[in-house]
Amino acid sequence: MDSRPISIVILDDHTLLREGTRQLLTAFPYLTVIGEAANGEEALLVVDQLRPDVALVDIQLPGMNGLEVTRQIVANFPGTRVLILTAHADEDYLQAALNSGAAGYLLKTTPAYELAEAIRAVRSGTTVIDTSIVVRFVNQVKVQASVRTTDLTAREQEIMRLVGHGLSNKAIAAHLGISHRTVEGHLHRIFEKENVSSRTELLRYALEHNLLSIQPAD
Repeated sequence: MDSRPISIVILDDHTLLREGTRQLLTAFPYLTVIGEAANGEEALLVVDQLRPDVALVDIQLPGMNGLEVTRQIVANFPGTRVLILTAHADEDYLQAALNSGAAGYLLKTTPAYELAEAIRAVRSGTTVIDTSIVVRFVNQVKVQASVRTTDLTAREQEIMRLVGHGLSNKAIAAHLGISHRTVEGHLHRIFEKENVSSRTELLRYALEHNLLSIQPAD
């Protein structure tokens, strides 16, 4: 297993936020901030030069916005995972970020420990979404008249909701009291049924079709 610290660049136009985030992350020995940028064009140069494991990207970057920066990082630097860190608690921005290829979406109010764990999670391949946004979205669609039907089993629906809350396969297995291999099997079947190929695509599909609001059968 790679024991080196996870390398991070912070891409935000607010100097105080960059400095504050850097300072907060120094408390976690498995993380290291190796660079910063204040605008979209500079952000791409920094990522190109430093090739970090994770880029923390604000949506509201001057010049080139954070969503376009995300698209370019994902297209040109596949070794770098993008975690959006924003003040926008909005489902439209969330879906746009996922469409751009972001591996995670957190609010700037996220506590330091949760941010650190989210960075580690996206580096390992897990998609992370701020729980407060998911909960609000699910509550909103519960009151809507129509929700898309699905042929997912009750267990598959449950696993999809846990994916929506950002849990890794290991965490889902522990939560449900089943094996990691069983979770992988369920996810494989979910991917096939919903015609998606990744957790990110599944989350985007579930949000677009209100599937996170479906309650499993008893």
